[in-house]
Amino acid sequence: MAVIHFYRTVDPFGCFSNFSAHPIFVEGKAWPTSEHYFQAQKFLTLEARQKIRSAGTPALAAQLGRSRNNRIRDDWEKVKDDIMRFAVRMKAAQHSDVREALQSTGDAAIVEHTKNDSYWADGGDGTGKNMLGLILMEIRSELAAGALGDLVSCVPAPPWIEHPQFAEPSDLGWRMGFGQDYMEEWIKWYSAMSKANRQRYLALFRMPTYWMDWLSRVN
Repeated sequence: MAVIHFYRTVDPFGCFSNFSAHPIFVEGKAWPTSEHYFQAQKFLTLEARQKIRSAGTPALAAQLGRSRNNRIRDDWEKVKDDIMRFAVRMKAAQHSDVREALQSTGDAAIVEHTKNDSYWADGGDGTGKNMLGLILMEIRSELAAGALGDLVSCVPAPPWIEHPQFAEPSDLGWRMGFGQDYMEEWIKWYSAMSKANRQRYLALFRMPTYWMDWLSRVN
């Protein structure tokens, strides 16, 4: 069986890394990477989760997640696989390039190859559990079966579609209440994406001309 290794985000199939620049939008909040989301779920307090969500890099998010300055949730070992699966599933659902990369692997084994982790990765010598690789292959099977269809249709809509009652970027509705909340979180999600991923995203939606200048100034 063919084997596809991944680890660094700059390498081929680097989009499989939890550190890749693929933000996810979950329950109205933007997370810069799936790593940010995963690490934050270790803790029960909103303060601890928000600190990780605001981390400037996924490496810092991982570092904060490993800190024990806050008590880790009691059931973490039982739920961590499901939380990782959810984070990666949302990443694939919200980013077409990740879906395309997964589908391009065919029936190959997907392996996170590094000596730095023997649970999510292969431990560098193949003795690790490679749980992240197994989850990616599971989601690849879901894609092949069309099981992600509903999730894919739930990619966060841009502000001009989500709240059409606020006609222009200058509308007061974007500076108060739920309109402001959605705008702020959407900007975080959109800004965290690479230029190529932004182009893919915007190709899905027809942008009114009066939003173009505003969007060009985002990040």
